Amino acid sequence: MKKRYKCKQCYSINIDAYDTCVSCGSPLKHPKSTLFRVAFQVLGLMAFYLGLQSVLGILITIPVLFKNLDSVEVINGLAIFNHFSDALLTSVILSALIFIVVIVYYYYRKRYIVRPPYRFNRMSGYQIAISLMTGVGCVFLSQLIIIISETIGIINLDNLEDYGQLIMSMIGQSPTWLILLTIGIVAPIAEELLFRGLVFHMFNRHMNVKVALIIQGLLFGAFHMNLVQGLYASVLGIVLGITYLLTGTLWIPIIIHIVNNSIALLLPEVWMNDPLISTGLLGLLLLVPLGVWLLYRANRGKYILDLNN
Repeated sequence: MKKRYKCKQCYSINIDAYDTCVSCGSPLKHPKSTLFRVAFQVLGLMAFYLGLQSVLGILITIPVLFKNLDSVEVINGLAIFNHFSDALLTSVILSALIFIVVIVYYYYRKRYIVRPPYRFNRMSGYQIAISLMTGVGCVFLSQLIIIISETIGIINLDNLEDYGQLIMSMIGQSPTWLILLTIGIVAPIAEELLFRGLVFHMFNRHMNVKVALIIQGLLFGAFHMNLVQGLYASVLGIVLGITYLLTGTLWIPIIIHIVNNSIALLLPEVWMNDPLISTGLLGLLLLVPLGVWLLYRANRGKYILDLNN
């Protein structure tokens, strides 16, 4: 993350890419950025985003709850209030939009001329097609991770039930368009700006790119704050980071993330409960390594993104 420093001679504001003041030309002294400070900043960014969701969730959903106390419906053992899920999804949208606006303002405002860590290079039609294909594969890769985790005992029935109740509380009886807008589009964009756009960049400035890749993926999983999502989201975060490195544009992981979330929401649950259908669908997870390999070959086996520039 770019730091701003005040010149001790003329008090103008500069950024850490400059060695001399842009106004008076005096030398600038930059405090050393340590890995501990970067980790603290990353946790602060994650806490800021989660805090926005929590505060807006309380402000929006509590009035709805009190207004609908007399209209409680029990679905799969979970009490659902009328319009509760609508209010919850609305709070997620608002928090994501506020986070995006704050980040864009901080990094793109005219007063500080700084090249942001975000890369939005142009995409080719070939890259878009691969990203769509990879997004489809990620859905079934996540399913396989859940199945394996349950088989070897990492997660149990209680974890799956808690996860199901969490999803039910968020989705409830909300219209499909609102669910897709929230979980399928807005949330993925904000999360990609945070984790691939910032967290990955910040850690890579202080460590090997492969280590930074794994750390940002694990943090992406922890960000979801439940074991089931945390397991497959960590793997998904690493895949998204690799595609960002191979393409040099955040549009690719954004597209993959949107496709993954949208299909996961629309995929009929009965399909995954049918052994024959689920076995065939799980084969689609091979689209993930295929997509990564195609991007790797298209870029002649090199990472084309230099995050330290």
